[in-house]
Amino acid sequence: MESRPNPVDPLVVKKQNLLRLFYAIAVGCAAAFALAQYSHNLQRDALLALALLGSVLAIWTLLRFLRVIDEFERQYTHEALRFAFVGMLSLLVLEVALESFGFPRVPGYGNAAFAVIFWSLGLAISSWQRHWRHQ
Repeated sequence: MESRPNPVDPLVVKKQNLLRLFYAIAVGCAAAFALAQYSHNLQRDALLALALLGSVLAIWTLLRFLRVIDEFERQYTHEALRFAFVGMLSLLVLEVALESFGFPRVPGYGNAAFAVIFWSLGLAISSWQRHWRHQ
């Protein structure tokens, strides 16, 4: 007896693709910003322009993702954004304190990368907490 594959919900596929695209663009932007720091004038300008355009595309992709999620996903995305906000605020306070002791300044792309990392951790933690609450 042949088993038929389960039909895939197109909305789920769209959400997954948007999130994958966001992460791919975010990693690409971070790499372009990092490479720009070690490049010469023309290459540096081109990499920075590419990273800036990529950043705009990443924000647009994230906004599209946030528009297609359902109410349940909005709740844990809100928790993830709250986690990212508190994490970034704490990191920036620590950064200012370390700068006052003479440590070098963290580049802007480093802070942006940490924001994405904190948001991703927040998504993982909030979905894990909700999973364990409902069992």
